[in-house]
Amino acid sequence: MKPRSVVILVLLMLFFIVIVQNTEVVSVRLLFWDFVMSRIILLALSLTVGVIVGFLLGRPGRKQKQFAITKQPPKNNA
Repeated sequence: MKPRSVVILVLLMLFFIVIVQNTEVVSVRLLFWDFVMSRIILLALSLTVGVIVGFLLGRPGRKQKQFAITKQPPKNNA
């Protein structure tokens, strides 16, 4: 198993432990709205949003486009 896979697996296990231990109902304020939900749902939503944002910011196509823009052709010294 790759080290990256091990780290991801350990982080997911820790997140699962935190979720199981936080089952209380909490009140969440978002701008003008008040939500009452289980803390498990709030943590799961936060994880989901974080994974989506991380995926969008770290996808390979984004890095290739930046590299292609910064790459300059060699200068001719004629």
